[in-house]
Amino acid sequence: MLYTPCSETDVYIALTMLDSDALAKATPVRKDAWARWFPHLEPLIERIGDEGRYDRFDLIKLSRWSAGKVAVIGDAAHALPPNIGQGGGCAMMNALSLAVYLDREADVSAALATWERNERPVTEHAQRISYLLGLPTTWPPALRAMALGMAGRSKWLVRQRTRTALHRPTGTTP
Repeated sequence: MLYTPCSETDVYIALTMLDSDALAKATPVRKDAWARWFPHLEPLIERIGDEGRYDRFDLIKLSRWSAGKVAVIGDAAHALPPNIGQGGGCAMMNALSLAVYLDREADVSAALATWERNERPVTEHAQRISYLLGLPTTWPPALRAMALGMAGRSKWLVRQRTRTALHRPTGTTP
């Protein structure tokens, strides 16, 4: 369960579950079930309205992000599961860097090719790590708990998980 305040009165809530969990993915949200699973969040769960939808997470990996004078950015180019919470950040980072490259280079095709070559590796790293950290969700509970516990304690994996978040995007250096 992910919850993020959006204003003084609105909260964004994302409920995640396995695709095979019919009760958890029911819409409208089965508040009784979610309150049983997360009793400490019951006041928040009770605020969920009747609107909602269920979507599967996708991993999108295009062979190219650009061709000629056309570029694709955001989830259309590199959707990743939310396991490390960096999909939106990658989209914003790539949009900013795209603007910088287009501003620096008069030849749009050349700018796009350079942008993709230089910026794509950090986003693909985030995709790989997010995908890998999602694999244990389908494992038996004991094995899943052990794997995710080790992942949380591994300094190397923490560095991999935060590499994109700590990356200084093109266009932000003074």
